[in-house]
Amino acid sequence: MTKQSGQILIIVIAALGVVLFSVLFIIGGAQVYFGNAQYAYQTEKATALAEAGVDKAVNSLNKTGGAYAGESEISMGDGSYSVEITTKNAATKIIKSTGYIPNKVSPRLKKTVQLEASRGLGVSFNYGVQVGEGGLEMKQNSRIEGSVYSNGNITMDNNVVITGDAWVAGGVLGVPDQQNECIGVNCSDFVFGKSVSGQDRLDVAESFRVSSDNKVNKVALKLKKFGNPPDMTVRILKDKDGKPDKGEVKATGTLYAGLVTATYGFVEVTFSSSPRLRADEIYWLMVDTSSDSSNYWLWSLDLAQGYTQGVAKWSPNWNTGNPSWSAISGDLDFKIYVGGTATSIDGANGVTIGGDAHANTLQDLTVTGGAYYQLIDNVTAGSMHPGSEDPEPKVMPISDANISQWKEEAEIAGVFTGNITDCPSSALPAGKYIGNLIISHDKKCTITVASPIWITGTLNLDNNNTIKLDSSWGSSSGVIVADGIIELDNKNKAQGSGTAGSVLVLLSTYDSRVNDNNAIHLKNDGNSGVIYAGNGKIEVGNGNQIKEATGWKIKLKENTTVTYGQGMAGLFFTGPGGSYSLVKGTYQAK
Repeated sequence: MTKQSGQILIIVIAALGVVLFSVLFIIGGAQVYFGNAQYAYQTEKATALAEAGVDKAVNSLNKTGGAYAGESEISMGDGSYSVEITTKNAATKIIKSTGYIPNKVSPRLKKTVQLEASRGLGVSFNYGVQVGEGGLEMKQNSRIEGSVYSNGNITMDNNVVITGDAWVAGGVLGVPDQQNECIGVNCSDFVFGKSVSGQDRLDVAESFRVSSDNKVNKVALKLKKFGNPPDMTVRILKDKDGKPDKGEVKATGTLYAGLVTATYGFVEVTFSSSPRLRADEIYWLMVDTSSDSSNYWLWSLDLAQGYTQGVAKWSPNWNTGNPSWSAISGDLDFKIYVGGTATSIDGANGVTIGGDAHANTLQDLTVTGGAYYQLIDNVTAGSMHPGSEDPEPKVMPISDANISQWKEEAEIAGVFTGNITDCPSSALPAGKYIGNLIISHDKKCTITVASPIWITGTLNLDNNNTIKLDSSWGSSSGVIVADGIIELDNKNKAQGSGTAGSVLVLLSTYDSRVNDNNAIHLKNDGNSGVIYAGNGKIEVGNGNQIKEATGWKIKLKENTTVTYGQGMAGLFFTGPGGSYSLVKGTYQAK
């Protein structure tokens, strides 16, 4: 009996030891887990504080025009942050922000975030080729490696290939049906997107009537911005008792803030659908914003009230139960485009579209993906979608306001007079060049440039020249704006800085709609780069290799290839004007 009792005691002690060990192990593990969880939580809080410092820095840089010098320490919640600002160049600041838990003097934990903020413009080239109302013409054996979006017809000769999707929007008339624009002393500003003298001016509208029953295709608003406000929503609504009817939204679109600058300019907006408007009804063109005292909008206001078909009003919230609308003394500057014509994609023998094809009329095509149409003739496709709505028009990725800002920045940088007719002995600085840049007789120049450059005349290169952006531009891109025609003979190259994501855009403001000449002409063989003529015709000769082309009208001749380049959807152009925004790819945390 005693022996058995001793054995039971041993077993009990062993069991208790196992239980005690397990409990201690669990407690220890829980403490480690709790410690790790606390560390992770505190790390997230410190990182959030550091990022709050970045937000403060960008806001302050915009409010002070770049004079903001940083913060020694700012308390926030149960921590704090400090900000250091370093100038990289005339357009770029390096922001180093550190978050502390609980404070900078005796931190238990700290995290630092560093990135760059630059004054400049973000531009998205989302298609290998984007075309305006003039349309796209592709000669035999030409090829687009990527997708195409055109507001006008696409016509193709034998053996043409588009590897991606092809879109042709329903036709848009080039002249607005309704418009208003102030003149001289009659012009003023209507500030909105913030509180003004106790008025929460968040939603602004102008009423109008169209001249005939028709579809609305796009609108344009004459705006400028302060700071860096986000994109805003634009709507067309019916009228009810002299104000916008929140229950009758006819169309909705997005106004992209990147197309608006600190200088007034008309910015276009297209809609997700094109509703038919009636001539005997009143409609409202309305913008919808949020409140931010540091980042807001200004709409050009005509004090003479020159538009007799409507009035302007503002509201603190258009979508409440019974929204209030207050009168504005003046008319806002705007344009309304309606109507249009049926558009098409017309092919020929051996024409292939590798993705989907979207147009009112499709003819003589082989489509790998789906065919979306109203009318069709001699088309083979992976799937057929009869009765599809016409695609909506797209706005150009660079606005007139963007171009005006580049010109202003160039003029501020310096003004140079006289033609350039020989290889420059040194890099061309940013500036306004009054005259022409004409390199002839096969001189084989390598021209290094800063950005932006504004040439008031023509840009003409003979054979085998290279224009490249200075290496100091890093991942930023640059632009050469020419008011005249851009003409490249053979084997000329327009190159970025050499860093991934950087390109040099050759841009002509020449208006082919008025003068019917090419704005940009690339002759036969070997030219490369990115070309842009928002109001002009582009002709690309035989055997050229282009990374991206955008124009009012584009003609690709035989054996020409456009190969959409990686990174073209997220270019950034630095410059001394405009608002500060964060530079993609520069974020570092430690």
